[in-house]
Amino acid sequence: MQFLTSSIVPFASAMFAGCLFSAGVQANLAQPASDATMSSAEQQVDTVQAEDSRYFFGLRGGVSLMGLTDKATVSGQTETAKDAGGNGFWGVDFGYYTPEGRSRIYYSFERHHSDSDFSSSGLSYENLANLHLLATDYFFLYHKDFSPYVGLHLGYASVKSNSDYQSDYHVNGVIFGMQTGLAWRVSSDMTLEAGFRHSMLPSKMKNWQGQDDQGNAITFQSQQRGVSSLFLAANYRY
Repeated sequence: MQFLTSSIVPFASAMFAGCLFSAGVQANLAQPASDATMSSAEQQVDTVQAEDSRYFFGLRGGVSLMGLTDKATVSGQTETAKDAGGNGFWGVDFGYYTPEGRSRIYYSFERHHSDSDFSSSGLSYENLANLHLLATDYFFLYHKDFSPYVGLHLGYASVKSNSDYQSDYHVNGVIFGMQTGLAWRVSSDMTLEAGFRHSMLPSKMKNWQGQDDQGNAITFQSQQRGVSSLFLAANYRY
């Protein structure tokens, strides 16, 4: 009996020590694997969140108001045109978003129009404006679905009249301004926007000659000061 006791106790002690040793080795081996798994998962999350720079194409449209000053002199009587009202406009954008969509740089083309109407004489003609802009915007909450932004633009404008008075008015020059809006990231590829843009065209008053249907000579004075617009836009990233 003493022999069995003296034999079993050391054997049990050795088994217990072996189990502890084995458990310790397995814990040490399992820990790096867990860390590696977590590290891999974190890298995958970072990869999803970190977006490279991407090109985009967009369409925009809305209502614009052209800043005009127009006068017409017929038979010694000078009349100033009524204040221009809002009209629809359209435009296209092409450029790219910087990594993570923090900002963007793009070329923007817009076509605007407005009428110059003279109540007393009944004279009227259309003004057409083509804007070629290089713009940049910064997004304040670029990592969110809804992100407000603000930006600046600089470019070239061409404004001309479209009349039946045997002569037309045409002016062009440097245009500059700002834009602001709110972008909604609908999906990884599609963004919808609503915003405001104001462009200034510092042009001088220009005289041009015309003739009405009765053959009366008309002296026009025209000045284009700028364009303000409220717009909706849709951009596709690729």
